[in-house]
Amino acid sequence: MLNSPPMEHLYLIIPDLILPREIAPDTQAELSLLEKMLARATHESLPAKAVESCLCELFDVAGSAPLRAAGDGLEVAGGAWMCADPIELQRQPAQVMVRPDVLCEADEAVAFCETLNAHFAADGISFHAPHPRRWYLQMAEIGEVSMPTLATAAWGDAREMMPQGRDAVRWRALGNEIQMLLHGHALNQKRLETGQPPISSLWLWGGGCTAEIQASVDAAGGDEPLLAFARAADLPCFVKLSDMLESDAPRGAWLANDLLAPLRHHDLYQWRENLLVVQGDLMQVIWQALGAGKLRELTLDVPTAETLHRFELKAGDRWKVWRRRRPLAAYSV
Repeated sequence: MLNSPPMEHLYLIIPDLILPREIAPDTQAELSLLEKMLARATHESLPAKAVESCLCELFDVAGSAPLRAAGDGLEVAGGAWMCADPIELQRQPAQVMVRPDVLCEADEAVAFCETLNAHFAADGISFHAPHPRRWYLQMAEIGEVSMPTLATAAWGDAREMMPQGRDAVRWRALGNEIQMLLHGHALNQKRLETGQPPISSLWLWGGGCTAEIQASVDAAGGDEPLLAFARAADLPCFVKLSDMLESDAPRGAWLANDLLAPLRHHDLYQWRENLLVVQGDLMQVIWQALGAGKLRELTLDVPTAETLHRFELKAGDRWKVWRRRRPLAAYSV
């Protein structure tokens, strides 16, 4: 809209924008805009928090699974829900590595879930696969258990990230049973024969019961799972940040996951290439919007394994030229 009022607040999440000190890059000219924006913002280091926890706070829900499932088109009223995302467990001499984002066709996902449902029906457990990479488990109640998110577990050792809590033993047993069913599944044998990685397990996480959604934003864009959350809350979703800033939404949220995969693969070259894209496609747009009166305030959250970095930048902060830019490594832990 040409005459739309300025967006009052944009909440931006960029996981792994700031690297651990031992691998963080030094100042370079190509990152001058990003470093300038961070320098002119106020910076606060908070306790570490997963992206999904940030989103749950944004939508005022206790667990990711019901909201994400609703965003994927499932009817989630009643019972408890758990994300049950397909993974490959790669057994190595020193660890059992969690490989996320295993490619799977929709009909394969349905077939796997049919097998799981036939086996667990007597236990009151059902599995759903509305999206090939996002599956769900539904049951009467979850109990007291905590589980790392898949993003946290990705490419790490599964043995170090087992369920914890009073009911953890039950969930570990369930996970083992799921593995055994999938291991012998004919579809996995076919996948191995055609050179595809097997779906050897499901990563269970984000459990919770359906609750009323009270989103603190009016529009969203970027990547999943924010888009699924926004769909569940019936919020407008945008492909381009510039379009969202031109809309009449007073509060927006954007998630940029571009840096996650390169870092998990220890590919710092690709991480840097993706960072330059983030600077051009997001930070440049935000900087110009702050200067043109289209945006009044930005909150940038940077979740890392060690801490949550929070940067607050108001339109007037653009002129605080005495705050000299610093390399990203200056913020590293």
